[in-house]
Formats: sequence, C-alpha cells, structure tokens
Amino acid sequence: MRGGIRTRLFVLSVAIITLLVTVVPAYVDSTLGRLVLAVIAASVIASAGASRTFRTAQLLAAAARRMAKGDFSSRTRTLGDVEFHELGQSLDQLAHSLSTTLGELKVERDLLGGILTGMQEGVLLLDKGGRVALVNPALRDMLLLGGDPIGKYPLEAIRNSELKELLDRARVAQSQTTGEVEVSGIKPRRLLVRASALTVEPGGLLAVFVDVTDIRRLEAIRRDFVANVSHELRTPVTAIRSAAETIRGAAARDPVAAVRFIDIIERNAERLQSLVEDLLDLSRIESREFRLVLEPLELQVFVPYVLSLFRERAEKKRIRLHARLAQDLPQVAVDRRALEQVISNLVDNAVKYCPSGAEVVVRAFVDGSTLRVAVEDTGPGIEQKHLPRLFERFYRVDAGRSREVGGTGLGLSIVKHLVEALGSKVSVTSNLGKGSAFSFSLPVVRERHVASASGSRFTSAPPVSLPEEDEPLAAEEA
Repeated sequence: MRGGIRTRLFVLSVAIITLLVTVVPAYVDSTLGRLVLAVIAASVIASAGASRTFRTAQLLAAAARRMAKGDFSSRTRTLGDVEFHELGQSLDQLAHSLSTTLGELKVERDLLGGILTGMQEGVLLLDKGGRVALVNPALRDMLLLGGDPIGKYPLEAIRNSELKELLDRARVAQSQTTGEVEVSGIKPRRLLVRASALTVEPGGLLAVFVDVTDIRRLEAIRRDFVANVSHELRTPVTAIRSAAETIRGAAARDPVAAVRFIDIIERNAERLQSLVEDLLDLSRIESREFRLVLEPLELQVFVPYVLSLFRERAEKKRIRLHARLAQDLPQVAVDRRALEQVISNLVDNAVKYCPSGAEVVVRAFVDGSTLRVAVEDTGPGIEQKHLPRLFERFYRVDAGRSREVGGTGLGLSIVKHLVEALGSKVSVTSNLGKGSAFSFSLPVVRERHVASASGSRFTSAPPVSLPEEDEPLAAEEA
C-alpha cells in the first residue's frame, strides 16, 4: 500500500539522522557540526518532497483548468501518494460525469431544436423580464420578422398592439389566454394565439401561434355560399308558390291567365333544376368524385358538333355561330365530356347575353406545344372591375339580367374547375361594347394511345358519342 508523503519523509529523515549519528561522528568531532549536517540533510529532504508535491499539484491544477474550459476528455492519471491519487481520481470521475451529462443535454437540445424548426405553428418564448428569448422559424415566416428579435420586447420585434395586450393579459392572470390577432403588411394573416405563463420560470411566458387565415377564409366562403344558395332557391320557389296560388283561385274563371302562370311555374321549375344540377356538378368536381379519362379527340369534328346543340336558340336571337379552326389541327388528349361541358357553358353564356345580330366564334390554333381554344363573342363586353371575380360562384355582372335569362351563376365556376382538372387555366379578356374572349390550352397528342389518369370524369355518365343524324356545322374561315 502506498504511504503518505508525511510518513515517507519522516522515515527518510530518521534514517538520515541515524546515519549521521552513527557514521558521521568518526569524521566530525564537534556536536555542532553534526547538528549542522543534520539540518542541511533535513532541508534537502524537505525541499525534494516539497518540489514533488508542487509538481503533482500543478498537474492536477492544469487538468482542472482544462475541464473548466470544457475539455472533459482530460485525465489526471496521477500515481503515487494516496492524497493526490484520490484527488485525481475524483477529478477524473467528475470529468466523465460532466461529459456524459453534457452529451445528453446536447442530444435533448438538438431534438428540441429539430422539433421547433419542423413545427408549422409559431412559438414565442419570453423570459421573466418580458423580453423575447426564443422565436422559431415558423413564427419568423408568419410575421416576416427581420433582424434578430432576441432580447427585445414583443412590441419592438412584432409591433402589434393586439398581440401585446393578449400577452399582457396572460402575464397578469398567470394562466392560459387565447385570442386571435390580425397581422397586416405585405403578408396579411389571421393568427390564433395561445399564451401560457411558465411555472418553471415565474414571469416567463410561452405563446403558440396557429395560422387560421385559410380556415377563416373558407368559413367566410361557406357562409357566403349558403346565403347565395338560399337566395337563389328562394326566388324561383316564391314565384312557383305565388303562381300556384293564383292558378288555384283563377283557373276556372280565366284560362288565359292560368296558362300564363303555368308558364311561370314551368320556367322557374326549369331554373331550379338547372341550379340543382349545377350545384351537384360543382360539388362532384370540387370533391374529386369523378375520373378524368383522357382520349385523343379531333376538334374539327367535335367543335361543330357542340355548336350544333345551340343552333336553334341562336337562330331565335339571330346570333351567328362559327367554328374557325386552323388547318391540320393535331389531336388533343382530353376528357370528352369535360371539354363538352366547358365549351357548352362558354357558348351558352355568349348566346344568353349577346344581343340580336351578334356573333359567337370558337377558335382553335396551335400555340407552341399546346393547342389553344378560345370562345369569342361580339356582345356588350364586361367591365374590367368584374374580370377578377368572374369565375366565383354566384357572382354576376348584372344579377337582374342573369336571372331574367335563366343563369344560375355557377357556369363559369364549373368551367374554371374543369379546365384546371384538365391541367390548364382559363383566362378572359374583354372590351366594353366590343365583346369578350375566354381561352384555355389543351395538350397535344404525341402518341397513338393516351392512358387514363385520375382527374375529372363523371363516373355515372356514359361517354358522349356524335349522333350520325346530327349534321355538324361546317367550319368557317374568317
């Protein structure tokens, strides 16, 4: 077993003094001389022991300084005396323990950082002084925070009085507070904020932000849709009930009036049927309860066929229908029924709203790698302020005239959704007093066979075939 420094020095001193007492007298006669030699020997021994102790203490101090700087891989490896050996072992154990704890803390920190970075919700942490201590990337994106908000007060970093009031209420109440705040600027948002006081740090506050902009917008659309549908249904229903009540009392006395009111009932019943059918079609398209079946299609035959469906109505209003198609048009890859509904709705709108003597033209021409289809008319045109909202459900440029001609307000919305399902976008241009033009693109067939894909084919409807007895309109050139 290793001995202590003091014990070893004592044994060595006794041995040297004994040597001086027994051996040195033969060479040194005086007692004083022997004492001087003993003192010198003891000093040399003490100096050697102190020097070794100092070097060992220096090694331990250097190891401790490295650990204080974060180098927990440093070890003392002290051998020899029991006192310093035990101290070195304690320092080594402390370094190992701190290294393990620090590694665990780094893993937890990285995990927490990954969670905060991957969250779609914004996170704001305030310290006990009310200053920003943490902001995750989602909140920076929501609020478009520039610079470094850490260390600032919320009002300095975010500049929103509603948010400041909500955070102050949570701090004062020392409980959870929930509210919504409007954020204006380049990226207007509506945020749901839940602020909770921290129990582990009195005065601290944690706020979680959820972007509810799209949810509130959809709720507003739903409310508007319900209100619009209710209004659209109420008008024909009221007309039918009024006409039915009138017929009940005047049918026998005035047959002519009875016929007139029966016409009113029939016309409004047809309007109700059209509205319900358009609502069902729009619902199927938006909920994707249909299948897009792409097939090669020849527009030289298809477009005149669709125009032939409106020939009788156009002749009654003396409106000219034309199919002006470029020569040698390639086949297009398209769902036949979807394209028929798109062109039919656009032509139907043109026939409804164009005055007598107007002209409606369906054009088709190659535009780069696609084929462009346009439905143009020489009608009254549409004011520019209405164009951005033209494809909204139930939006009408002239509500009174639209109801008069039997429009449901859903035709262009159906066109928009079907064209998007076909992989394109519908656009509109208009000059007031000169007419309007609606156009969209279709993919050109590159191969002989076109595969089916998920999209917008009504599953309950059979394919549309051209009846042989219907003679299509001849294509005309301008």
